[in-house]
Amino acid sequence: MDKEKVEITSVKKLDLSIIIVNYNLAQEIGDCLNSLLKVMKSVNRLEYEVIIVDNNSPDGQLQLVEKEFTQDFFHFYYLEKNVGFGSGCNFGFEKANGSLICFLNPDTILKEDIFTSTIKVFNEDQTVGIIGPNQSIKKKIFDFSAGYNPTILLEIFNLFGLGIFVEGAYMHLKVFFNRNETLKVNWVLGACLIIRAQLFRSLHGFDKDYFMFYEEVDLCRRVLNKGLKVIYRPDLTINHIGSVSGKKDYSLYTIRTYASKYLYIKKHFSSMHLLVFNFLLHLQLFSQLIIWILLLPFNSLKAKQKIKAFIYLLTNKMRYEYRD
Repeated sequence: MDKEKVEITSVKKLDLSIIIVNYNLAQEIGDCLNSLLKVMKSVNRLEYEVIIVDNNSPDGQLQLVEKEFTQDFFHFYYLEKNVGFGSGCNFGFEKANGSLICFLNPDTILKEDIFTSTIKVFNEDQTVGIIGPNQSIKKKIFDFSAGYNPTILLEIFNLFGLGIFVEGAYMHLKVFFNRNETLKVNWVLGACLIIRAQLFRSLHGFDKDYFMFYEEVDLCRRVLNKGLKVIYRPDLTINHIGSVSGKKDYSLYTIRTYASKYLYIKKHFSSMHLLVFNFLLHLQLFSQLIIWILLLPFNSLKAKQKIKAFIYLLTNKMRYEYRD
């Protein structure tokens, strides 16, 4: 009897997989994909795919976007529930065939080819684990595209909501005095983060304990713990609108930010450092609560949502179950 012939097919390895997780940002993701197509026309000999993962968006608008992007390198997936940003990225990664992975936010616009020179850096330096570009085309005194590990001084500034601006100003000055050259940093913003696929798999992807925010800071820290470098490229620029979802619900945005920060501190600090950072973080909740109560007459809608968030965090001891 003749043996049954079994045809074995292998999936072709690509240079790059771009993974975008969407939640109620159909308009923004359409603009993002159009900008990506425009940039890719000028990129030679780069085999890539774009994977779009929808986190069970209530607006149901992504299907309309899918009809506009019918090229075979676009792949759309629809999850039955909102699993969060990190887990959504992990799902997209399991569908990816690229040697490099670019996690890209839907509220980003590409203005130039950020991939060719980035791939060259990865090929030439095996100690590079993650690369991120400058994420604003506007000239400004604050650069929030990358940063360093939390410090007690920054957390003290955060009592007044200023820590993020102090760090952003420091990064801007560092880029200026280094003449826009590549910098080694502790983290790059997850709105555009490029990593080796093999490395991402060895780290088991983004930590699923984070629903939203700080998952990229956590990932970068684990890359650094492997003795690899996290690189910020201020010479490569994309436009990241930023906080689009947060502006729709300041309360949820605030709760998720602080709950994720608390989780990050618990995971990566111990003994006295843990106690100090934990104390300062809770002190920030009290100080911010007072500040937003004072701001109530000037911005009632935002202030009410912020006050609600800080009261929730204080009464629930930073515990938060993510529900939509």
